[in-house]
Amino acid sequence: VPCLCSGASCLLCSCCPNSKNSTVTRLIYAFILFLGAAVSCIMLTEGMESQLKKIPGFCEGGFKINVADRKVDKDCDVLVGYKAVYRINFALAIFFFVFSLLMLKVKTSKDPRAAVHNGFWFFKIAAIVGIMVGSFYIPGGHFTTAWFFVGMAGAFLFILIQLVLLVDFAHSCNESWVNRMEEGNPRCWYAALLSVTSICYILSVVFAGLLYTYYTRPDGCAENKFFISINLILCFVVSIISIHPKIQEHRPQSGLLQSSVITLYPMYLTWSAMTNEPDRSCNPGLWSIVTHMTAPTLAPGNSTAVVPTPAPPAKSGHFLDAETFIGLTGFVLCLLYS
Repeated sequence: VPCLCSGASCLLCSCCPNSKNSTVTRLIYAFILFLGAAVSCIMLTEGMESQLKKIPGFCEGGFKINVADRKVDKDCDVLVGYKAVYRINFALAIFFFVFSLLMLKVKTSKDPRAAVHNGFWFFKIAAIVGIMVGSFYIPGGHFTTAWFFVGMAGAFLFILIQLVLLVDFAHSCNESWVNRMEEGNPRCWYAALLSVTSICYILSVVFAGLLYTYYTRPDGCAENKFFISINLILCFVVSIISIHPKIQEHRPQSGLLQSSVITLYPMYLTWSAMTNEPDRSCNPGLWSIVTHMTAPTLAPGNSTAVVPTPAPPAKSGHFLDAETFIGLTGFVLCLLYS
């Protein structure tokens, strides 16, 4: 209790490092964000959705949707879990926004406000929980609609931040390997640089081929075709620009490693967007694709007929499906790197 309530940091409540230990403080804040993401996943389960509907006013108002493959009487039957996720992240956004204002122009741990930043974890956690609980009693209506657009803007900024972090990571690796190449044993580091770059480009091409195969149809899925194609074109343009003489003149450390990483990441983003496509014929689901690829392809009798695979199940309240797990893993890795 003294550790949580004082100005000292506490990690797992087993040690009380000095309040100047900013690294521990960052890890605790990162852990809070991770817990928020975990709770958001829990809110999407069927058991929680049935309980959330009992909150007065929680299912009233908000935006309308049209889901073709679900038999629902109310929009809340589909949106209740997402509304809960919005409220959880609303509480986290309010908490971190207030602390960002509080820590303006704080540059050293000697500032009195740094003690608040590095300590008082009991009160901070209590504040987060209080805001979360209170946000669930905010009526839907305009709040849900407004926070939906705020969420889209925040997601766009988060993708940009992830891109910056990936470019920084790739640039650091490229600079380090080039320096080691110049210092000694150039063949080893050149092979590492060439291998990683080639692997990223090969994975990108394979990824694009799988997207065209499983997430498009000859007579439909026009949006999926458009976004896969435009991303491939843009990634090709970025790769050409990265080795342009003018770019090399101003940024000698720029190269294909950075562009290969950025080429692979938009392929993941494209797939992530397509996993939310309501038309199941354009979104078979990752598990269905894996089942189709691993299942026997030939029917009995040595014929060439393809064995049909079962129809993909609709997403209905899984705690952590494959798509969510991959996205959460990327979120945690970027969070730790930052």
